[in-house]
Amino acid sequence: MNKDIIASEEDEEEKERKPYNYFEQAVQSKIHHFYISEGIGSPDKYVDMIHKIRMAGPEETVCIHLNSPGGSIDTGVQLINAMRSSQANIIASVESEACSLATMIFLAADEMVIHDDCIMMFHNFSAGAYGKGHELKANVKGVSDWIESFMRRLYVPFFTEKEFDRLLKGEDFWMQSEEIRERLVKMVAAMEKDLKKKEREIKALEKKLEAETKKKTVKKKAKKKVVKKKTKKKVTR
Repeated sequence: MNKDIIASEEDEEEKERKPYNYFEQAVQSKIHHFYISEGIGSPDKYVDMIHKIRMAGPEETVCIHLNSPGGSIDTGVQLINAMRSSQANIIASVESEACSLATMIFLAADEMVIHDDCIMMFHNFSAGAYGKGHELKANVKGVSDWIESFMRRLYVPFFTEKEFDRLLKGEDFWMQSEEIRERLVKMVAAMEKDLKKKEREIKALEKKLEAETKKKTVKKKAKKKVVKKKTKKKVTR
């Protein structure tokens, strides 16, 4: 009787035994949500936000919800640099309007979400300066070159080069959700094409360096042979 019970229990264990081993690993993952719902002010008001974005890890996600008319370029540059240096996945979402600086924050993200019935406005920057005449000239040129370079890296290829030049000359661009989505699709396609081109250039450069290295190796071997032949010659007195 006992043997039957033991055999029965063994059969049940055999049925329950799985053909694999299963383990769980708990990974800490955070999703940070930041809502920018007004004009963007001076950098000192955004230190906490910028620090959290910069320090976020690869398992974390940062969502920036935009409904802003724009604001201080100083703050924008620092915020966008934090987004670029962060290991987290950065998602920017336009949820009503995004104008001026807010459009740059949007295009700097890893992922871009545009909701229905939203609007975006792109234009050249506005700034002021004071001082002596020569100082004003230097200031205007320095700031203009800096911001134009910064804008170009963000706006092209969302804009074509010709459109971007028109923007720099003072033309404002207003877009609604559908057009923005269409341009984002084209932008991603253009960036992928550019990436493939760069990959081909890198491979071509690697092949060239490899070929040059082989040539140098052959030359070194040839020199060694010549040296050996010279040393083998008998010296007669």
